[in-house]
Amino acid sequence: MIYADTDFFIALVKDDDWLQDRAAEIALENEGEIYTSRATLLELLVISDRFEFDRMEALTSALEIATVPEDEDVLFQAADYMDEDGLTAFDAYHVAYAAEDPIVSSDKSIDDVTDDRIAIEERGPE
Repeated sequence: MIYADTDFFIALVKDDDWLQDRAAEIALENEGEIYTSRATLLELLVISDRFEFDRMEALTSALEIATVPEDEDVLFQAADYMDEDGLTAFDAYHVAYAAEDPIVSSDKSIDDVTDDRIAIEERGPE
């Protein structure tokens, strides 16, 4: 399984996102293996005006690509990542939610907590 944070879904729904092709490639290659959290969906709503994308379309797309399991212990782990590693609340939640699974994101601060980030900004052989 692969956890997808908000960056991944932004890349997919923003019309002019430079990471869109790579995010779509990751989505296709990992179909049925991607999950996310309610925090990701909430973050999409929070930033939809700033990034000017259709929030209903973004939620629908995210839920077609990813499943959304929940675990309350994630919040305590996120608090640790905020205190110990200086991550923002959303980034800490995403990493805690992913637990031991790889996380697809363009946020390099996640690399301070895990070596298992699938970078959207990296391109494979063309």
